[in-house]
Amino acid sequence: MKRIQIHKWIIEYNYNKTKEFYKNFHLITDGCDCLNCKNFVEAIPVLPKDVITFFESLGIDPRKEGEVSEYCENEDGTHLYGGFFHLVGRLISGPDVWNKNDESGTMKSLDKDLYKIENFKFGFTNEINLARDGFPEPILQIEFEGIVPWVISEESGKFI
Repeated sequence: MKRIQIHKWIIEYNYNKTKEFYKNFHLITDGCDCLNCKNFVEAIPVLPKDVITFFESLGIDPRKEGEVSEYCENEDGTHLYGGFFHLVGRLISGPDVWNKNDESGTMKSLDKDLYKIENFKFGFTNEINLARDGFPEPILQIEFEGIVPWVISEESGKFI
């Protein structure tokens, strides 16, 4: 495991095990055929290079495994997406991106603590959701939110 600091977090992660899992896993669109997921996968090549480099530096292929949601369309035609991916690793120190609200017990994002790259925000959490069967342990979850262009035709699901 390699130990690195990313913004306010120190994590340990295994790049090779993470990359190997993603190499062998199917595209998000093989598990969901909605236009929002299809657009996310097809838009990966046009996302800012620094965002893709960040995912890849952790061994993550953002076209695969993750949980992705489209939240809204922006006035300029881009879309706000959010979701999470997994990597083989653990959070050593830094704020958990999700924090329990003392009154209601619900979770809330700590937006001020997020790591920003271009039009994306990232954070780490120990709250592991929907990890795929066979994902190597220990598992660390990376949350994201970002602006993604719409690159497919809504009628056909094909590239615009």
